[in-house]
Amino acid sequence: MTNSIIDLHLHTFYSDGCASPVELLQAAANLGLKVVSITDHDNLNAYPEARHVAARLGIDLIPGIELTSYWKLPDDSILDPLNGRDVDVLGYYVDLENKDLQKFTRLALIDLRDRMKDACELLTRAGYSISIFDVQDENPHYTGARQLIEALGHRSYGANWSECLTLYDSVWPDVRLSRSSIEEAIEIIHRAGGIAVLAHPIAIECSAGWLQTGHIELLTQFGLDGLEVNHPRLDPDARTHFINLARKFDLIITGGSDEHGGNGLFPRLGSEVIRYRDLDSMQSRSQRYINIS
Repeated sequence: MTNSIIDLHLHTFYSDGCASPVELLQAAANLGLKVVSITDHDNLNAYPEARHVAARLGIDLIPGIELTSYWKLPDDSILDPLNGRDVDVLGYYVDLENKDLQKFTRLALIDLRDRMKDACELLTRAGYSISIFDVQDENPHYTGARQLIEALGHRSYGANWSECLTLYDSVWPDVRLSRSSIEEAIEIIHRAGGIAVLAHPIAIECSAGWLQTGHIELLTQFGLDGLEVNHPRLDPDARTHFINLARKFDLIITGGSDEHGGNGLFPRLGSEVIRYRDLDSMQSRSQRYINIS
């Protein structure tokens, strides 16, 4: 049962989702969603198809993307050290035709493929023979972590998803970081006329647990515009924590279901409440980045 008519975090099979843009948008329409954003990882490939489908279904489709980056604190930083690796930055109201963003995404997908190839080589050395071609066979549109985990399962290296995920997690820390820093991700979103939002901030851990005031202050210096507070991974205490930080630094509060479903099943779609006034704030903030490049 949908709680919202707005869902700003959705994935298709052009990244780590399972559904086509048509299937996803039709499911959104069936639930009564009126505003959505497809935020596939590091690419905009769903949009040529999705724009026409959304228009036919009467859905307002906000151009979006989720960029992969790394966040390395300076060696002399007094902030609690970060424990995570990949950091995801959501971009909203980006110009789909922006040449800088298009170049960035082309390089990002190549970078992702290279990292997955490295992971395959590490797994093979550990006794689990698998190649990047096995991963690509899982999804011709995208070569990512989900596809590698599924490929491990299809080669019977794990009895279930959990066991295959454990195998993936055993080598991923030894794979190099993304080519793009979080500062670069924020900058390219702004250059494409969009706003930059830290995705599911609870996923980034530090020695104190959740990100603290100093971390968010640093991100605002990089140009961060918002925090994704309304997300299935954040419990009430985490939401309160990040709402307070968003208010402290005048950041926009956004959210979305982060739906990846397929085969007609979309259990989280529309589950996160987003208000139209939040949407208005996002669009208003994006105006400052028009013609910035």
